[in-house]
Amino acid sequence: MREEELWEQLQDEERSLAAFEVLVRLHYDRVKGWLRRWVRDEALAADLTQETFLQAWKNIHAFRGEAKFSSWLYAIARRLALRALRKQASMVALPWVWETLEDVELAEEASMQSVEEIEAALKAAEEKLSAAQRVVWQAVWREGLSYKAVAARLGIRENTVKAHIHQIRQRLRRFLGREE
Repeated sequence: MREEELWEQLQDEERSLAAFEVLVRLHYDRVKGWLRRWVRDEALAADLTQETFLQAWKNIHAFRGEAKFSSWLYAIARRLALRALRKQASMVALPWVWETLEDVELAEEASMQSVEEIEAALKAAEEKLSAAQRVVWQAVWREGLSYKAVAARLGIRENTVKAHIHQIRQRLRRFLGREE
């Protein structure tokens, strides 16, 4: 069944719950996998996935059907993931990451890009980094290491890590069309 048909059923009070259950089955695994990549914690991803669908059901009246249901759903999941990550001490020290991600979120909402398109753009931007920058990016962003820990791991000065992060930020923002 296509999402357009499910959208029509969501408008019908008698069929809305059944239609929503179909949408949950269609999107649950992908949303959970996407959240797991963001929060790097299986249990937290499961909780956030449940919360995403709960919020979607509570706010289904706000979904106008102008965009794909999956885009609307990922916007809810992304906000929940960002809120959860902000609470993690390791991510609080990286305010530029939040600025960049929030810029991407605002751009997505303005352009109605899908989450998949944004993730592809971020991946393409990451591939444009130098090998040294990619190693620093992976350690800081994906592993959540402090600058000091990255410097110790790579055998470089902490200021060198900071310089790499500054250059990475500029390159990613430029590649994503979000010049400072």
